[in-house]
Amino acid sequence: MLSRLDLKWFYGIGGAFILLNVICFAFDFYFASFLPLVPVVFYFIFVHTDKLIYFLAFATPLSIPLKDIGGGIGLTLPTEPLIVFLFLGFMFKLIQGKQFELKILRNPIVIIVLLNIIWLTITTVTSVQPLISTKYTLSYVWYTFVFLLVLAHFFRNPKRIRIFIWCLSIATGILVIYTLKNHAAESFTRLYAYTAMRPFLPDHGMYAAAISFVIPAMFVMGVFGVKGKSNWFWIGMALGLFALITLGVIFSFTRASWLSLVVAFIVMVLLLMRVQFKTVMGIGVVLSVLLLLFQGLIMMELSRNKQDSDDDIEDHLQSFSNVSTDPSNLERLNRWSSAYRMFLDKPVLGFGPGTYTYEYAPYQLSSEMTIISTNAGDQGNVHSEYFRPFAESGVLGGLLFIALVLVVLSEGFYVFHNGESNEIRILSMAVLLGLITYFVHGLLNNYSEFDKIAVPMWGFIAAIVSLKTYHLKKAEKPK
Repeated sequence: MLSRLDLKWFYGIGGAFILLNVICFAFDFYFASFLPLVPVVFYFIFVHTDKLIYFLAFATPLSIPLKDIGGGIGLTLPTEPLIVFLFLGFMFKLIQGKQFELKILRNPIVIIVLLNIIWLTITTVTSVQPLISTKYTLSYVWYTFVFLLVLAHFFRNPKRIRIFIWCLSIATGILVIYTLKNHAAESFTRLYAYTAMRPFLPDHGMYAAAISFVIPAMFVMGVFGVKGKSNWFWIGMALGLFALITLGVIFSFTRASWLSLVVAFIVMVLLLMRVQFKTVMGIGVVLSVLLLLFQGLIMMELSRNKQDSDDDIEDHLQSFSNVSTDPSNLERLNRWSSAYRMFLDKPVLGFGPGTYTYEYAPYQLSSEMTIISTNAGDQGNVHSEYFRPFAESGVLGGLLFIALVLVVLSEGFYVFHNGESNEIRILSMAVLLGLITYFVHGLLNNYSEFDKIAVPMWGFIAAIVSLKTYHLKKAEKPK
């Protein structure tokens, strides 16, 4: 039984909570009802951190974005609040004296990310829209802190990497089943593919990019699972999810994801052939030079393709290279050209992180605009992870992003070739190929500020950092 003093506290807190909800409801703010969950969340942060991280991995594909919770601020539930709480919880631990392993901080991937945080902070101060840039930079900080720095230490036990991948993959499978069910009701038409995944994702591009992350992981864990000491149940589960999610990508009608999976398969073959990353880089440089030398002939050949996007998958694939009449392809060229002109206008500091959408309209040329062009900033972004930082953070911001991609690939190749066991090599290949799907997809779209992409991207990068730090062959251990 509660004592009288306890009863006073009980009724006092209960009454204050009811009053707070009444006031918040009066102003159309309904989230005060979730306040009792805050201590529960902090309990899991400090006592059961592993369970909370696995829950976040599972919840990410199934999280629901809310465009406006008040004041024009968007929020994705339940992931974004949990990520913020995790960030605050770990900052509190650091303040209380918890040590962070310096060998993680010495990893070149982490060094580039920390340099990028510093540069984003500087360009936020000089931004043409400081509020938008501050929100973008804060989001980048808590994603990289929680899903790179924290997980790099958390993944010291490789078993945790496998569980993280499985949580993400199983939830992705559920998302694909939901989407295919909706799509089937409309006879798998291309136009309905753009919205069949709602309310979980806003469009087919982000959906395809998100589910593509786990396709290589499921293939690798299925085909090479025996070497990684997986049992037959999990091998069968991996192959089943691989087939299901691949079907999801096919019916997403997202050409960028189709291309990304082809590239991931080619890289897998190169890894199995023991090709070193410097060789791959050499091939890439040669191909880039040839593209520059023969760009006129290439554009002339591409201009002959008049195949527009189509419900027929074969015809839709052929439209990938149509830069004459396909509105989607032409609009990408328009956005890239706008980003280039923005970069030329502010080459050192850029316009500020996260500002492209709101600033690119005046940099469009009427001759390059399409039937889907807009000046309202409501039809997508720059459509490239590589052009965006140049426009928003200047030359250094763009070079830091390119450096991050190249170093992640280099580290992934290195871990695969020098992992201490088959299990480590299989895990490194699984996460590296998953990252390659987005690095390729990022040539044509940009979604890395959204939880659906940020969580698997930074989580997989953290896995590479952790495997490099703790699980190389003894002779290859970094000092």
